[in-house]
Amino acid sequence: MDDASVDREQVAEHPRINGKSKAASLPFRQGGASFSIPSRPLPAERGDSNEPVERALARGVVLQERMRPAPVLGRWQRERLVRSDIQDRLLHVKEDWEDDAVAGCWVIHGRNIYLADQVIVRASPGVSRDQLAVRLRESGMTIVQAIADDLYTVRLPKDNLDALPTALEKLAGMDGWVEISEPDGVGFGAGTPNDTSFTTQWGHHNTGQSGGTVDADVDAPEFWDILENTPGLVIAVLDSGLNFTHPDLLNIGWTNPGEIAGDGIDNDGSGRIDDVTGWDFVNNDNNPTDDHGHGSNVSGIIAANRNNSTGIAGMIGGAKILVCKILNSSNSGLTSNLIAATTYARQRGVPVMNLSLQSYPFNSTLNTEFTACQTAGILLSICAGNQGVNNDTTPNYPSSYTHTNIISVGNHDRTDARWSGTFNPSNYGAVSVDLFAPGRDIYSPILGTSYSSYTGTSQAAPYVTAIAAAIKYLNPTWKATEIKNSILVSVISRPAYSGICTTGGRLNAVTAVSHAVRQLPLQDADADSFSNLFEYVAGTRMDTSVSRPQTTMTMTGGFFRTGAAFVSRPDASLEVQRSTDLNSWLNTSLSDFSTGNVKEGGIPTNGSLGQFLRVRVVASP
Repeated sequence: MDDASVDREQVAEHPRINGKSKAASLPFRQGGASFSIPSRPLPAERGDSNEPVERALARGVVLQERMRPAPVLGRWQRERLVRSDIQDRLLHVKEDWEDDAVAGCWVIHGRNIYLADQVIVRASPGVSRDQLAVRLRESGMTIVQAIADDLYTVRLPKDNLDALPTALEKLAGMDGWVEISEPDGVGFGAGTPNDTSFTTQWGHHNTGQSGGTVDADVDAPEFWDILENTPGLVIAVLDSGLNFTHPDLLNIGWTNPGEIAGDGIDNDGSGRIDDVTGWDFVNNDNNPTDDHGHGSNVSGIIAANRNNSTGIAGMIGGAKILVCKILNSSNSGLTSNLIAATTYARQRGVPVMNLSLQSYPFNSTLNTEFTACQTAGILLSICAGNQGVNNDTTPNYPSSYTHTNIISVGNHDRTDARWSGTFNPSNYGAVSVDLFAPGRDIYSPILGTSYSSYTGTSQAAPYVTAIAAAIKYLNPTWKATEIKNSILVSVISRPAYSGICTTGGRLNAVTAVSHAVRQLPLQDADADSFSNLFEYVAGTRMDTSVSRPQTTMTMTGGFFRTGAAFVSRPDASLEVQRSTDLNSWLNTSLSDFSTGNVKEGGIPTNGSLGQFLRVRVVASP
């Protein structure tokens, strides 16, 4: 549809057109009644705004617009038809404004973007795709593709300002054919590049570099001392794709074990042919290669190759990234593709998903899919958004859905405080944001062989995702609720985070893993006969049997002695115990032979205190 085809005569103009403001009181007519808009200037969109919707509109052209009274007294609704480079289709923008007479300006209460010519439709039970298609054609609508079972994207016959509300009204009247119909929303990735010179991963290990606060980090080196890899674990990243050929991202992508590459057959029955490395939901093909950089930056934080003498170190090794490309080269994406990708990843059985996404409209179908993920025990690590606002009062979706399997993550900077600067300030919320993680100047791979520093809650969420994956590896029977609990109860509390998130703290990898292993003290991830908790106290790794605790057992000086090397931990310790029958064990009356970092105890060889010794790990409450 070209600009000349828009009928401007049917739509009244209001005081702000194409970014220009003027104070006025213009007459409007609606349903035979006249009304006037108050004389308040409407602010123009700013291309440098932290609100991605505003940035997208500032780059666009308004083709049609109208303003009308809202059901709430003193509020107005504005709808606009916009052409913008964020999508290749026309956009329908809906806004709620309030006339603030005291301040002498308009206050926005909500702004969402939808495709002007597409909706999401769920067929009623028992209605096949072919049956629905016939019914929709009567109104000029066409099914584009299936998103999931009985769920479809539907193209409308027109793409003007009335197309979307008219279609939704018609669909609402198709009882027995259509169960749900909703607009197809547009959302955004939540981080953008700003500083390509930053090369130190302070979020992993903060030594005070560049004016930072020492130890305002996730303690990655200490974390790697106990766990480096999660072999076999798959993490879904719903983003702009992955740069599969970047030297630091080589071989981190998931390979579909149920698909035969290049045979043109849907071997695993996923509904997608040759989805060997994931899926590109933007272009509906099997090549989810990144063409923006956002997805590669996010994936690199999670799993970039370590110890390869190149670039950066990802938080966790061994994990594979299931690549779900839902953001285009402009870093924007559709609600329908988010639904489809979430469904796809859930059906592939992933335990953790990373959604570094913001500013999507609320959608009941996505809400239902998140409920399915909640039922399946899948943890969703979602960024809180970058507008610097309180999500308790200004929800930012998808992080503001209320499911118990969602962790909403804010962004803290190197000084151990919420990032509140002018560039991508972190959202917050005492009820709706769970914790903070590093998100300011996070250096990670992008396109080609390049790296860039990104700032945003998009960079904070993958830190949480990596630690969630580590916990799932250590406690494989756990679902989202248990994983989330270990992460949230183990945060590092700081006054800077008090009252702006549910926990009042920031992520720490070591304390989160410590809490998790203390809940299942006998779990042994690497099958080396030493529990995860024992290895935590012994300072050996939980992911390889090559790294095992050093134990002692001697008969010397009339004593039978045993023990093990340890590192100092605030929440667990080693204890030597004695027994006469291998059933009842006591920790009293032993002789202490401990030295330095070795805990050792003994009993007389004459058997007066028993014949058996063992060294055990004891967890603090």
